[in-house]
Amino acid sequence: MHLLAALLLLFLASGAEAFRICAFNAQRLTLSKMAREHVMDTLVRIVARCDVMVLQEVVDSSDGAIKLLLRELNRFDDSGPYEYLSSPLLGRSTYMEKYVYIYRTHKTKVLGQYVYNDKDDLFAREPFVAQFALPSKVLPSLVLIPLHTTPKAVEKELGALYDVFLDVSQQWQSEEVILLGDFNADCASLSKKRLGELMLRTQPGFHWAIGDGEDTTVRASTHCAYDRIVLHGERCQQLLRVAAAFDFPKSFLLSELEALNISDHYPVEVELSTAAHTGQPLGPSPLLLLSLLLPLLPPQLGPVA
Repeated sequence: MHLLAALLLLFLASGAEAFRICAFNAQRLTLSKMAREHVMDTLVRIVARCDVMVLQEVVDSSDGAIKLLLRELNRFDDSGPYEYLSSPLLGRSTYMEKYVYIYRTHKTKVLGQYVYNDKDDLFAREPFVAQFALPSKVLPSLVLIPLHTTPKAVEKELGALYDVFLDVSQQWQSEEVILLGDFNADCASLSKKRLGELMLRTQPGFHWAIGDGEDTTVRASTHCAYDRIVLHGERCQQLLRVAAAFDFPKSFLLSELEALNISDHYPVEVELSTAAHTGQPLGPSPLLLLSLLLPLLPPQLGPVA
C-alpha cells in the first residue's frame, strides 16, 4: 500500500493549477457575425476555456464585436471577469485586421505592449506584442508574439518573426516568449523543406509545441498544421504541460457546416503549470497516474459499471 499512497500523492500533485494560453483565427470576426446567436454562444465557450486568448482576423473597426463578446463572457460563468487589449487595425490595403487579447483579470494583467516597428514592410499584419504577468513564482511574466501571416508570403514573414523575437528580447530583457497564431505553416503555403530552414527551426531554444503532423483545420477534406505555438525560454518550456489543437466541433457536437460558421480553423493552446519549480521535468499526467492507480485499488473501490 506504500506504492498506492505514493501514487495518490503524485496524482493529487499533478492537479496543480495550470495557465492556458490560446490562439484562434476567428475568420472575419465582425459585429454582424457576433450578432448571430449560434456564433456568439460557441465563441463564448471557446474563449472561456482560456486564461489568455489571442484572436486573429478581427475586422471590426469599432471594437463593437469584441465588447459584445466580452459582455457575454462576463455573464457566462464565474471564470471571469475578462478584459481585452486590442491592436490598431493592421494591413496594407482596404482589408485590415486586429489582434485582440482577451484575458482573465484575476489571473493576469498586461505589463507592456507595442506594435512591432516593421521598417521594411515585411509583414502584412505586423505582430502586436504584449507582456503578461503570470500567477507563478517560477515564471512571473511572459511575452506573447502573435502573427497571422499572409499565405502569399509565409516564408518571408516567418523568417522576419525571428527578428521580432530578437527585438522583444532586447526591449524587455526576457527570452521567456511564446510565438503563436495562424502561421499558415503547412500544405501549399509552406513546404516541409522550407519550414525546416527557418531560423525559428534551426536556431536553438525554440520548441514548436504544435507539431507538423497536427491538423488545425475544421474541414474534413484538409489536414494542415497552419496554426502554431512556439515556446522559447527554459522556464517556459519546463512548465509546459499540454499543447494541442482544440477540436471544438467534436467537443460541442457541431456539424462541419455549423462549425464553419464559426471558423475554418481550430484554436490552438498550451497549458503551463503554475507549480513551484523542482528542477525536474513535469511529472506524469493525471490520466496516466489514474491508469496506474486503478489496478491497485481493492475491488470494492474500483469504478462502478
